[in-house]
Amino acid sequence: MNTLEGRAWRALAAAKGVGPKALWRIADYLADRKQTASWLLENPGKLTNALGVSKAGFAIPDLTLRENGGIEKFPGREVTLLHPLHPDFPQRIKKIKEMLPLPALLYVRGNVAILDRTSVSIVGKRDAGKPALAVADSLACALAARGINVTSGYAPGIDSAAHLAALRAGGTTVIVLAEGIHHFQTRPELVEFLTVDNVLVVSQFEPDARWAAYMAMARNKLVGALSGAVVVIASGPARDAGGRSSGTFDAGISALKMGIPVFVVAPGFFADDPQGNRELLKNGCREWDPATGAQPILAAIDSAAAKSPQPRQRSLFDKVSSDEQGKF
Repeated sequence: MNTLEGRAWRALAAAKGVGPKALWRIADYLADRKQTASWLLENPGKLTNALGVSKAGFAIPDLTLRENGGIEKFPGREVTLLHPLHPDFPQRIKKIKEMLPLPALLYVRGNVAILDRTSVSIVGKRDAGKPALAVADSLACALAARGINVTSGYAPGIDSAAHLAALRAGGTTVIVLAEGIHHFQTRPELVEFLTVDNVLVVSQFEPDARWAAYMAMARNKLVGALSGAVVVIASGPARDAGGRSSGTFDAGISALKMGIPVFVVAPGFFADDPQGNRELLKNGCREWDPATGAQPILAAIDSAAAKSPQPRQRSLFDKVSSDEQGKF
């Protein structure tokens, strides 16, 4: 359903000249004044103050927005727009948003409470082979058994294997899309296990946006940002012979830049040693022997958490009704 605050943030995001950095500045401005995005649209002259410029240079579009397109993959759970002042917006992103460009708006469907759980991202290339898929399966099961959420993209191969294993083991998973959330389709192998309580689907893109290569690369950063650690099972080189970038490699490097522990399966573990794994280790990732299980990964998360105090969780000023917190 469309609500005032959700429509207001979408309108701001659609305005000419407003990208994620501008939305973060707007969020800080509103939080300092205990105001909302809908208030800002009613007082457009304040935009220059919010953005720290002398002239806005863009026009606010009409607030009339399309409905969600009727695509209900999770009956009874509508799409929710999470913005920086929404009480459910991931605190992890707020902590590291200055390190790399990260989205200020997230479209989600499913159990949003999963965002509060300790999470590990499991990533890898599509054509990783059966041994790599087995490692992803084993790790996801081990994490689920310890109550750890598993996060990944939604590509075939390692991504899908991680989601399936987590759900099969009775755990939870976060699916991060490289397209608009209206295009999400449940993979056949997940149908038996997926419920409204054990999964959250996330997209940083407009709900009807079609997949594009640049979106996949942007999605890789979000996969890491939503987790306390990233585990690379098998990666191609930074660029292949045709000059194409490896999404898995980019996910590892991006997580390093955000200060997130990145574990890479040890060279030689697989008979066909993934070239990207060696390159990632040279760039500062941590070598991981699958035989050691999840313990080294969880220890790194605990160590990082001990060094970084958690920010205060905003509640949209504690006075705005739940209907105004970003659902649409």
